[in-house]
Amino acid sequence: MENVLGIDGGTYIGFLTCVGMLLFIIAMRSFDPKLRTQFIKLVVAVMISLAAAAVDMYLDTLAEPLAIRYLVKNVKYITQGLSEYFVLLIIIRDHTNLNKKLLLIPFVIASVVVCLAPFSSRIYSFTADNQFIRGPIGNIIFIQAASYIVVTLLACIHKWFDGYQNDATVILFMLFAVCVGVILEEEKIFPNCTMESSIVGVVFLYIYIYAERYNVDSVSRCYKRRCFYSDANRYSKLDMMIISMDLNDLKLINDNYGHKAGDIALLTFAEVVRSVKTNKFILYRTGGDEFMILGIKATEDEAKELVELVKEKLTETPYTCSFGIYPYKPGDDFDAAVVRADKAMYEDKSAYKASKSKRSHSRSDEFESRLETFTNNISFLG
Repeated sequence: MENVLGIDGGTYIGFLTCVGMLLFIIAMRSFDPKLRTQFIKLVVAVMISLAAAAVDMYLDTLAEPLAIRYLVKNVKYITQGLSEYFVLLIIIRDHTNLNKKLLLIPFVIASVVVCLAPFSSRIYSFTADNQFIRGPIGNIIFIQAASYIVVTLLACIHKWFDGYQNDATVILFMLFAVCVGVILEEEKIFPNCTMESSIVGVVFLYIYIYAERYNVDSVSRCYKRRCFYSDANRYSKLDMMIISMDLNDLKLINDNYGHKAGDIALLTFAEVVRSVKTNKFILYRTGGDEFMILGIKATEDEAKELVELVKEKLTETPYTCSFGIYPYKPGDDFDAAVVRADKAMYEDKSAYKASKSKRSHSRSDEFESRLETFTNNISFLG
């Protein structure tokens, strides 16, 4: 399908998709505000890139090159690079220790280079009969994309071994779609296929993140209670270790320091567990201060080792936790096994309270000081 300007139907449909997606994002006010803003910026950048590509496709049909084509081409390349940067920010949004500003460097370098194209044919140029020729330096746009792909792949590996295989799979699909689009466009099989493929990837990424928020706790970034029982049913024919965990003194923290401090405690505990667990252990937040772990095909020794690692890592924080472990075998009553794990955890909590009572009826001054100054800046992956 082509319109009167000779622009392919894919570009037209892609632009309409962006407009519809933008309206949808703006309407969904319950979405995380920061993430919502990032998606709006991404979609706007894609729309500008598509518009520039559409104009460039029209200019390409002329017999002679016009000077404005350099401007249009540069707008396309710059907004493509900007959209790649926004996608990367969305993908690595949970990696708080990364300096996001450093990721701007490839984009800035590529943007400056393409802006110099009118003065150097080694970047790109147009022949007398209006044929586009990319010079060796013009490959800077692919170098920028490759650098972002490397960071994205590293993020996928991190997510995979943190137990978020679904996240990694969706991101990899998006990368695959864009890479195929680049190849098809460069081989002149389909015009403007890079951005059209990018739109498909962005739509899938948004839909997945929007749907996944119903499965992931917004504070701790752990899977919710419904996922715990869903996964239990999914792996019911396998041996599992059930680890029940309860973050000690969360009510005291909320009452004395506010719910923001409580949120920091919950997130910190979840980060501690994620930093030491292996891929076979899946972490869930099942209640206010309650967490559960399913160890798929894990042994009791492995579960005990994980608990010890968590306890050791928690010493770097002001927090403590009570634990209970119980094995599940295929054919067992899963709910009964959970009750047994909870019972073991409550016994551990009773021992903690008794020990705490013997030491003091209140928190020590040292603990109070640590809790007041703690801001979750620990390098958990160090």
